[in-house]
Amino acid sequence: MNVKIKKDLAYRRIAGEVFVVDAARAEMHELNGPAALIWEGLAAGKTEKALLAAVTEEFEVGEKTAAADLRNFLKELLAAKLIEGI
Repeated sequence: MNVKIKKDLAYRRIAGEVFVVDAARAEMHELNGPAALIWEGLAAGKTEKALLAAVTEEFEVGEKTAAADLRNFLKELLAAKLIEGI
């Protein structure tokens, strides 16, 4: 996996949720739970393997389920034009 967060996006964690602001498109996205964990992992440059480990550890979910959920979420981020390069 070689994805990165698109430039010119701002994000901040507030009360356990991550808010992503795309000023150019006048959009704000609210991420909580696993989505927030994945976003912050992407921002830190973590690999897919590291993201998967973080999700399975933090949310006590099986690796197969976590892998499918991770892939689906990355596709959602790509469709929302928040990341590039799957």
